[in-house]
Amino acid sequence: MSDDNATVDLLKLDDTSFTQLYASSVQPVLAGNEAGRQAAMKTYTFRRNLGLLGAAAVGAGTYAIWGDVLNSLIFGGVAFAGAHWYAYQPLSVVATATKSQSLTAIAKAIGCTFQLGAFAPQALNNFKELKLLPSCDRSSYTDCFAGAYQSCAFSFYEGHLEDRVQTKNGSRWVTVFRGQLIRIAFPKKFQGTTVVRRDAGLFNFMQRWATELQRVGLGDSRLEKAFEVYSNDQVEARYLIHPVFMERLLALETQFQGKRLRCAFIDGDLLIAIEGGDKFEIGSMFSKLDDIERARTIVKDIAEIMRVIDAVLTAEQGALPAT
Repeated sequence: MSDDNATVDLLKLDDTSFTQLYASSVQPVLAGNEAGRQAAMKTYTFRRNLGLLGAAAVGAGTYAIWGDVLNSLIFGGVAFAGAHWYAYQPLSVVATATKSQSLTAIAKAIGCTFQLGAFAPQALNNFKELKLLPSCDRSSYTDCFAGAYQSCAFSFYEGHLEDRVQTKNGSRWVTVFRGQLIRIAFPKKFQGTTVVRRDAGLFNFMQRWATELQRVGLGDSRLEKAFEVYSNDQVEARYLIHPVFMERLLALETQFQGKRLRCAFIDGDLLIAIEGGDKFEIGSMFSKLDDIERARTIVKDIAEIMRVIDAVLTAEQGALPAT
């Protein structure tokens, strides 16, 4: 970041500056939680061993009653799974605390803030109304970073959306979206609403629910095959959705492992949804916490998002029509 309040620019981070960031901000957190991890590991081992004995007893009891090996394995396995979950809880507490403290320290070092949970997801209504997110029966949002970059406020956080699906045995929860949601607030408002979608999929019938948005021609056959753009301001849309920006979207999708990037310009916001894995995790609790690779993974995850923001801002600044 190039904001004056930032002390570390992740986009220019080399091995030396990363080592300094780790030593000053992250290592004290990891080292400080190691004793707690070791204590939790002892509790886990004790509970797991008891769970193994209990599961074996359940399996043996089931076999004695029904004389069926398959049933004994199933009941024993279920018993052990429950015991393992219970055994892991102390480690889970340490993992959550370490993650929160580490990401807070990293966020402070790069000049922004971090909230693990209990935050209001930015621009969520617009994400849903513009169908950048699918409909769902329940949702959760975690890991929110917020700050400013080149006079543009930003926030990004992870969303997990699920639908309840009926099955012959009842129902189950199915993930319909997991990934990063990014909001960048420009100093000036856009005159219209413009939506970019990467593939058909979820947005096949977009032009039916939003008749005020008309298809925008891109003037490039390759980009026409890659994207579909809709807007209620054709002139502004052509300023915003220029070839350089579209090429960057293609590059960003590749960077995020080909996961259906989509975005929208509305009011003063650029909204981006990128499907991907669960990021910003501290790693396994079964090994020593004070490991620089843990921080490297976290910083790499954050830097990936910052590169998204940087690429979009670089492409967009100077492309807006005069107002």
